[in-house]
Amino acid sequence: MKRAYLLYGIVVSLFALTGCGKHAGDYEQPTISGGLSFEHNPSGDWQVGYSADTSLALDMFRLSTYADTSNIIGVWHPASGPSGYYPYVAQNRDTVTRVEPNGHWAARSGQLAMEASGTGQYSIVRYVVPVSGRYVLSATFEGIHYNLSSTDVHILMNATHLLDDQIDGYGGDPAYHAITGTHPSSSYRDTLQLQQHDILTFAVGYGANKTNYNDTNGLLVWLERL
Repeated sequence: MKRAYLLYGIVVSLFALTGCGKHAGDYEQPTISGGLSFEHNPSGDWQVGYSADTSLALDMFRLSTYADTSNIIGVWHPASGPSGYYPYVAQNRDTVTRVEPNGHWAARSGQLAMEASGTGQYSIVRYVVPVSGRYVLSATFEGIHYNLSSTDVHILMNATHLLDDQIDGYGGDPAYHAITGTHPSSSYRDTLQLQQHDILTFAVGYGANKTNYNDTNGLLVWLERL
C-alpha cells in the first residue's frame, strides 16, 4: 500500500477510531499531520481554509491567508487582525497532547482543531486527490473544548456528502477532561474509488445552536491508497 504522505510542514488526531481495528492506547500519526504547512497554503495536495458563506459549495471555498506560529499549536486564519480570526484551523505540531495558550482546549499530537465563525462560515480542510485509485479513508471528529463543543461536522467527496453529523460534548484526550456529552465524537471509515482531482472536504460548522462559543472541534484523518 502506498500511504498518501506529504512533506511535514507543521489539527487531526485519534485515540480509538470506531471500526478501524484500533484499540485504546494505540496511536498512529494521522496522515494529515505530515501534509499541512504554516508556510505554504496549499501545501502539496492539502488546502486549509473556510467557506465564504454558510454553504459547503465547492466554489465557496477560500484559502486561509494568515498563520500564527507563535505557539506550538499553530493557527491558520482567513486574514490577520480580529476581523479575520474566524473560522480558524489549528494544529498541534508536538509529539504529545498540548493545551492551547488560553487553557480552554487540548489537541492531540498532530490533531487539527477547527472552529466555525459566529455567522455560520465553515472551518474547512480539503484534500485534492493526486492519483486515481482506491483509497481507504478513516476520519474522526471529536469535541475538544472543556466547556463542551456543539458543532455540525461533514465529510464530502466533491459535492456528495459522505458524513453529516452533530458533535455534543467532549471526546478528546481523556487525560485533560472526562469524556462527556450526548455525542462527543463521530467517525467515518470506507474504501472509496477516487479520481485524480477529486476533492475530499472536511468541515466544521457552528452547530444547531447557531453559535461558535466553546466550539473547538478536533479532527483526525488517515488516508491510504490501496
